[in-house]
Amino acid sequence: MPRVKVSSPEHFLFRIERSVGISDLNYARHLDSVAMVRMLHEARLQFLASMGFTEGNVYGLGMVVTDLAVEHRAESFANDQLVFDVGVGGLNRYGFDIGIQVTNNALETVVCNAKMGVVFFDFDKHQITQVPSAFKAKIGFAEARVA
Repeated sequence: MPRVKVSSPEHFLFRIERSVGISDLNYARHLDSVAMVRMLHEARLQFLASMGFTEGNVYGLGMVVTDLAVEHRAESFANDQLVFDVGVGGLNRYGFDIGIQVTNNALETVVCNAKMGVVFFDFDKHQITQVPSAFKAKIGFAEARVA
């Protein structure tokens, strides 16, 4: 089975730092992959919060993660300071990709690259819906770039 390759976004819009805690470690005493997924989702939520949104309310709509790919590239250990750089790309009619590059601050080593596909969702109607124009403008997507 071929390995997953995840590329980083061209531009990052948001940065958050987090240290690796003892509870984030696995039996081999390095950062657990499930803990990394939790950290990636936290970075996504903090990115939304930095713009005044929650995943349940982006201009009145929800945001749902449809897929997640993580390419692990290096180990991390307790007390490592990780930097999560967040960017966007792949805009389509209903959503876009959130790309995250995680770097070990002290070693300047990429720990992982991740991509989350998200769509906008109308929870009252239980259906996906188009990306709000105001959101596209807020994150710098031009109308002409929509697939």
